[in-house]
Amino acid sequence: MLVPSPLHVLIVDDSLTDCVIFRRYLTRSASTPCEISEVSTAAQAMSFLQRTRPDCVLLDFNLPDSDGVSLVKKIIANHGQNAFGIVMLTSNHEVELAVDALQSGAHDFLPKGATNAIVLRRAVDNATEKAAIQRELETQRRALAHKNEELQSHILRLEEEASERLRAEDRLRQSEQQLRLVTDHAAVLLALCDAQSRYKFVNRPYAKRFGMEPEQIVGKHISEILGEEAFKSIAAYLDQVLAGDRVEFEVEIPYDLLGCRWMSVVYVPERNQNGEVVGLVGVMSDTTARKQAEFELENARDDALAASRAKDDFLAALSHELRTPLNPILLLSSDAAQDATLPPHVRAIFETIRKNVDLEARLIDDLLNITRISRGKMALEKLPVDVEVVLSDALANVAAEIEAKHLSLRLQRSASAHTVLGDAVRLQQVFWNILKNAVKFTPEGGSITVLTRTILEKDVVEISIIDTGIGMTMAEVGRIFDAFAQGDHAGDGGSHRFGGLGLGLAISHMLVQSHSGHIRAESRGLGEGASFIIELPLVPDICLSLQQAPTSLPAPPQGHSPVTVLLVEDHEATRTALAHLLKRRKYEVHSAASVEEALQLADQYRFDLIISDIGLPDGNGYDLMETLYSRHALRGIALTGYGMDKDVERSREVGFVSHLTKPIQVQGLEAAILSALSSASD
Repeated sequence: MLVPSPLHVLIVDDSLTDCVIFRRYLTRSASTPCEISEVSTAAQAMSFLQRTRPDCVLLDFNLPDSDGVSLVKKIIANHGQNAFGIVMLTSNHEVELAVDALQSGAHDFLPKGATNAIVLRRAVDNATEKAAIQRELETQRRALAHKNEELQSHILRLEEEASERLRAEDRLRQSEQQLRLVTDHAAVLLALCDAQSRYKFVNRPYAKRFGMEPEQIVGKHISEILGEEAFKSIAAYLDQVLAGDRVEFEVEIPYDLLGCRWMSVVYVPERNQNGEVVGLVGVMSDTTARKQAEFELENARDDALAASRAKDDFLAALSHELRTPLNPILLLSSDAAQDATLPPHVRAIFETIRKNVDLEARLIDDLLNITRISRGKMALEKLPVDVEVVLSDALANVAAEIEAKHLSLRLQRSASAHTVLGDAVRLQQVFWNILKNAVKFTPEGGSITVLTRTILEKDVVEISIIDTGIGMTMAEVGRIFDAFAQGDHAGDGGSHRFGGLGLGLAISHMLVQSHSGHIRAESRGLGEGASFIIELPLVPDICLSLQQAPTSLPAPPQGHSPVTVLLVEDHEATRTALAHLLKRRKYEVHSAASVEEALQLADQYRFDLIISDIGLPDGNGYDLMETLYSRHALRGIALTGYGMDKDVERSREVGFVSHLTKPIQVQGLEAAILSALSSASD
């Protein structure tokens, strides 16, 4: 049986009687024997504790050289908070002393008069145990802190390693995305094959040619995709490139699915690090149209010439009919202006007549344009257009005139976004008209400034053209965009001394309006120059997606009736862009801008699919979908700016097969259409 180690207690008390009593109390019948040490002063206690560490210190509050609280503080300062148990003894029952003792660091407090053997031993045991527990806790805390530091350090290392892996993966992903972006939007068909003529990579245009996705082709033999006859037509070229030669050829390939197509092909061998041929890279383009054009050129030549002659004859006749009445006036006025027998002021009058008749001829050309625009006869081919590029083209057209007049040109392109939905040719005409005026009305040595900026709160790109020319009055600014309007302060010869008839700005104004934009003119007055500011709405995100991937939507199945789509979208540019995209892919599209229009169309036609916005001017897409699903069992795709879980859940509840959150990606729309059509056929 193990004998417990004795409990070492230091008694600090200057009363010999009390020391005897406390010794007797502590050594009386206890399970753990006590070893007692005694000192009578605080100094002796501090000296003793420097040499020996007891389990518990039993100290009197009143000592010859110190009070108990001060001694406790010194002990803790030298040995720590829980180096051993501390029990404070005093001759009275003052609560303040007990509080001070405990706050100073003692583990217990006993009045001498109320102390007996049991109470004292319990206090000593408790204080000793409490100190031991606190020491153990402190040890564990330090160990835990050390472990935490190690763990934190390990976590930091893991995080850094994970971050580095993520960065590496992100770099790789970006590189792959960039490669895929370049190849998917290349104007050629790209394929990478191994030495056994099996595909390792194809770009999206290549896969799309066969109505497939790239991953559906990778791993297959060339003959499985092209067909046996097509493979035979290129087999010799494949053997040649796999032998190590670069091969270029043009051949008619009899595809199984596409029929005979003329292809221009370049094959380049792929080599490993040892220089061995392990495959090939193929770059192909379809030249069927060019070949057919060459074959048909002779037969079409006469028709083209006849059509050209007919067009020329019509334009000549039109020009003739319009210009004929002007001819005698021009002849007579020109002759009179050169007649030396006439007085100078009379010749000047005839010269003025001649100039104005000449300008009248130019007016006819402008009139043809402005008439077509004002009557809505001028068709605009609106596509995503980079305004900066169009502006550069217009500047190039007036560069020679700017140089001839020694004008300085300052460009400040600050637009962060500058893609609009518009007709590039007509927008260039707008910029050219304004730049032409700026050059015309700016004296030699002046300057022209062209600024661009994006106004995000209005979703527009702003183009400003500022000159240091003759300026305008307030009245002139007010009518500058009226047809035939010009400034009337140009000096001798009237406003026409600068040429032109005032139709250019009127045409520009109409063209800008037809692009849902705004144009305004500003001038501080005569001699202060003029500014023309154009605002054009930025293209919606959906249109940018179409510009980046205009051919990624799947075509409807061949040999079947076209899939009929009900498109419900109140944003005109988005609705136009989506309808254009779907129609290009041979879908039959009926568009609606409201719930009411959609319901009317649904009653008139049979639709295979609905693509609907959620926020509509006269209701919402949820109710519309629920109605169409109950009436016609119609499947749908939701387009919305709301993408929380509850929104997606509600879409599912009312019958939407897919819920796409704006701005949508074309790939996402493609998958949604396939999913909706597939679910409808189940």
